[in-house]
Amino acid sequence: MSAALRRCQLKAWLGIGLTVAVVVAAGAAPWLAPHDPLATDFAASLSPPGSPGHPLGTDQLGRDLLARVLHGARLALFIGVCTVVITAAVGGVLGLVAGFVERWPAALLMRLADVQLSFPFILLAMTINAIVGLGLRNIILSLSAAGWVVYARVVRGEVLSVKQRDFVQAASALGMSRLRLLFRHVLPNVVPSIIVVASLQFSSFIVAEAAISFLGFGVQPPTPAWGSMLSESRDFLYVAWWLAAFPGAALALTALSVNLLGDWLRDTLDPKLRV
Repeated sequence: MSAALRRCQLKAWLGIGLTVAVVVAAGAAPWLAPHDPLATDFAASLSPPGSPGHPLGTDQLGRDLLARVLHGARLALFIGVCTVVITAAVGGVLGLVAGFVERWPAALLMRLADVQLSFPFILLAMTINAIVGLGLRNIILSLSAAGWVVYARVVRGEVLSVKQRDFVQAASALGMSRLRLLFRHVLPNVVPSIIVVASLQFSSFIVAEAAISFLGFGVQPPTPAWGSMLSESRDFLYVAWWLAAFPGAALALTALSVNLLGDWLRDTLDPKLRV
């Protein structure tokens, strides 16, 4: 077995294992941490890790940190999944149309994508969220509005390549309708690229949501979100390091696991990387 193949397998198992662990921990949050993540206990505030009943300690209001980190994982995964589904659907459809039609509306759409890509992703998402308002639904909408262009650009490039292949040209010459040609021959060859982009964008959306919540424009306290938890911990870094360490570690571990899974999917689904 070659060294490259061993590295690919290690990356695959590590990414799958970490991702499954994060999903299971988030799904089993009520059983792994039976405390209410919103319940306060001022008598136990800033308890260090290892305290009785609080394995990861408590925050400045006496709330159990393990419960807040695990329920924050549920929120982060929910936001990531919803945003990926919306951006993949919207960006994928627009990319298909832009690559297959190639008329002035498609060109106008791509120029709009170019303009949007000139702005930093997090700054654009934060600006949109500040305009539409705070809250869970609006943070998903703002991330989706800022992230669809990546799918549109990638899918359009794939469509332009696939529709020049011999089997597509032959089907067109035989009189197959353009709509059937698009969904029968072009779309199945583009789906792997959409899956790869979605897996790689998933962690970006989670980190972006945490950054926006850290700045106060995303999910608002007392809802357990990793970004807002990190923001609240700033005043206690010298006396309660665990308030920032555990949410930050959870965010980094989740982003790492999804990135490893995305890299493995890219290596598996991209035929150019298997040559």
